[in-house]
Amino acid sequence: MKKNIELSVIIPIYNVEQYLRQCLDSVVNQYFKNIEIILVNDGSTDKSYSICQEYAENDNRIVLLNQKNAGLAAARQAGLNQARGNYITFVDSDDWLELEMYQKMMDAANSVNADIVFCNVYRNESKKEKYYFPSGFYNRQEMERVIFPRLLAGFSSDSGENTIRWCNWLRLYKKSLIDDNGICFDKRFRRSQDLPFTFECTIHANSYYYLGEDYLYHNRMNYESLSKGYTQNMWGLIKPLILYLQNIVNYYEGYNFQEQMNRRAALFVFECCENENKPNNNKPMKDRISTIKSIMRDVEAQEWVKKMNLSGMKKINKLYTICFRLHLARFFYMLSDRRFRDRKIDYMRRKQKNGHS
Repeated sequence: MKKNIELSVIIPIYNVEQYLRQCLDSVVNQYFKNIEIILVNDGSTDKSYSICQEYAENDNRIVLLNQKNAGLAAARQAGLNQARGNYITFVDSDDWLELEMYQKMMDAANSVNADIVFCNVYRNESKKEKYYFPSGFYNRQEMERVIFPRLLAGFSSDSGENTIRWCNWLRLYKKSLIDDNGICFDKRFRRSQDLPFTFECTIHANSYYYLGEDYLYHNRMNYESLSKGYTQNMWGLIKPLILYLQNIVNYYEGYNFQEQMNRRAALFVFECCENENKPNNNKPMKDRISTIKSIMRDVEAQEWVKKMNLSGMKKINKLYTICFRLHLARFFYMLSDRRFRDRKIDYMRRKQKNGHS
C-alpha cells in the first residue's frame, strides 16, 4: 500500500528558466522526504517546461501539469486540485528554500496538530524580515487576540504598518481546513491572490504555529520587479478583490474586521494610483494623471478612503489620503514619483553595500 503523503508542494511556473533549477534543487533535496511536488507550467515560452520534464524524469515524487497561460491563481488552483498531502504549501519558482524548511515546519505542525504553520523569510534573498509576534503555538482564543488584529491591515502608533504578510509560500495549510471550508483561488484575481486564500484559511483555523525566528525561505525581490512592474488596468483587477474581501468581512460573525477592511481597501486604492507612476508605464504623464483622476472619481474608492482611520499611518499615506479626498490627482502623482525615486536610491545603496561586504 502506498504511504500517505504528508505534504504537497505546489510550484506555479512561468518563464523562470534563469532561476528554476535553484528553486527545484532546494525542494527536491529537502530533508523532509514524504512530499509530492506539483509543478504547474503555466504556458511558459522559454525553457522552463523542458527543465520541469528533466526533473520529473529523475524524481517520482514530481507531478508535472502543463496548461495554457491562465495566471498565478489559476495555476495554484490547478495544483491544489491535484494535491493529496495532509498539508499543502506553495513555492514561487524564482525563490528557494533552506533545506530544513519543511522538516521544521512539519515537526511544528505534527507536534500540536496545527491548522496553519507560518515561518519567516529572507527578503531580497538575504535580508531578514521582521517577526510579528512571539514564536510558538496559538489556540483560537490566542489567535483572535494576537493574530486577527493585524490580519488585513494592522497598524500601531509607534511602528506604522505591521500587517502580517499573507504570502502562501510562508505557510503550511492543513488540507482538511481548505476542503471543509471550500477555500480556493479565484482566477479573476491577478494581483494579491495570496491575500483572500490566507485570510479565509486563517479565520477558519482553530490552531496556528509561528516559527518567527526561523528564516527558512528566500524571496527574490528587486527594484525592477517592485517599482517597474506596471500593471495594465490595475484598478479593474484590484476592485473585485476588495469587494470579495468586503463580502467575507460583512458576513463573518466570528470577529469584527471592518476597520481593518476599510484600511486595506484604501491602501489598495493608493497602490493602484501609485501604479500609474511606475517607470515602465509608457503612457504620457497627462494620461497617467487622468487614470488617477478616474480612480478618484470612483464612488466606492472615495468611500473606502473616507472611512480609513489615519491614526498610526505613515506620513505618505496621510498625504495620499488628503490628495485623494480633495481629488488632487497631480499632487498625488508628484508624491508617488518622489517615493519611487527614494526607493530606487535606497535599493541601489543597499545593493552597493552588499556588493562590497
